[in-house]
Amino acid sequence: MAEPGAARQRRADLAVTTIRRARPADAGRLTEIALAAKASWGYSASFMARCRSALAVDSRSLVECQFHLAEGEDGAILGFYGFAADPEGIELSHLFVAPEAIGRGIGRALWRHAVALARQLGETLLLVVSDPHAAGFYARMGAEPAGSRASEIDPTRLLPIYRLRLDRSPEAAAHRPSAAKEA
Repeated sequence: MAEPGAARQRRADLAVTTIRRARPADAGRLTEIALAAKASWGYSASFMARCRSALAVDSRSLVECQFHLAEGEDGAILGFYGFAADPEGIELSHLFVAPEAIGRGIGRALWRHAVALARQLGETLLLVVSDPHAAGFYARMGAEPAGSRASEIDPTRLLPIYRLRLDRSPEAAAHRPSAAKEA
């Protein structure tokens, strides 16, 4: 499936005006977005309290790792992603969209940016350890299931793992033939 041209983009896809490198001063807002996005899946307050440290974004990680954020026309931060080193490739350690911006194409824009940047960095494999609720998103984006691993927060909870080979064309990475059936 070919990428739609700008004239065919959904109006929602126009919500992002800028994707830029995150700065240390953005850390607090990124943590707020991560916590709010995770909570929007309906997790209990006690579970969310245990997630707090794992979801926190500190200014040091923004300097040491690749974190990028999406801004709207008004400069509001709509979502973000971050990378972490992984022995097999590069891991998408965060990808969160502010709950009020979900459904506006922000996640898709951030995913595409992350894939393009990972390729630019010379990576050949992008790994994602997903929240179970977000697994469908990664499958629609062309990532393939690659097992699961226990959550650091709750070892009895299995988190799906996805992999995207970056040696494929950008079109193949953004759209699988079966993606339309899953939507």
